[in-house]
Amino acid sequence: MGLEPVRLEPTRLGDEDSVRNGNWHLWTGDGDRHILRRYHLLRTEEDLTYETQVLDHLTARGWCVPARIAGPVRYDGRLWAVTRFVPGQPHKDETAAQQAERGEVLARLHADLSGLDLGARPGFFQAADLDAMGELQGWDRGVELLRPDLADRAEQAMDGAKELVRAHGLLELPQTIVHGDFASWNLHFGEDGRFAGVIDFDLCHPDSRAWELVIARVRPELIEGYQRAATDPLTEHELAAIGPLRVVFRVLMVMADLWNGRQAGRFDEVTIDRRLAAVRS
Repeated sequence: MGLEPVRLEPTRLGDEDSVRNGNWHLWTGDGDRHILRRYHLLRTEEDLTYETQVLDHLTARGWCVPARIAGPVRYDGRLWAVTRFVPGQPHKDETAAQQAERGEVLARLHADLSGLDLGARPGFFQAADLDAMGELQGWDRGVELLRPDLADRAEQAMDGAKELVRAHGLLELPQTIVHGDFASWNLHFGEDGRFAGVIDFDLCHPDSRAWELVIARVRPELIEGYQRAATDPLTEHELAAIGPLRVVFRVLMVMADLWNGRQAGRFDEVTIDRRLAAVRS
């Protein structure tokens, strides 16, 4: 990729052996620090191009985000690239005030993304489009062969979620490009507590702002901060969609657990049972 690394360290244990993303700190001879990324098994060059356009758009507007520096290249069946290092650390235990601040940052992010029209991201769908997601993952057909009991329970949960999508008009919500995982661990802050940047745009795609708040692990303070900072606050329809979308989120987490179980040949039954119980509650 045209770089001369002098030092390489994994950002966390387990990056070496996972089918998911792997991340390494990379230092070059000129003293610069970057991140070397090995992308998830399902990532393609087309969807990485989409992510790069989003990151370049935000970088041009002053955001510190992991914009691409070199790559991608394909090696050993996976895509690799070098991205910008985003300094700072996430808050370990968010206070109510910090949750509100995260809502404010998210409102500003959406404002800067609102004028960007890239069309659909290859391989991505609205989170509420459960028919498309189910066909993409193929979770039901594969799981039925290995664990038909889990497949039956997951199918019931999926049917209930689809009814919520229809009843609440979740596919009719207005769309914008969303970060896709605006959780506390993806925001970095300096030692002085000031906001430094945002990482992990792997799931950015066009979707509803209500979904963005759900995937951000929504709390009242998060919504309050968002509404306070937003130039275009959430509508009543968007606010009312948060509850049913939380159920959709839990069902999608079950789907992800089933997909991972298929790949590994065994299922994390404790986690799946807990998620299915949350769907019913």
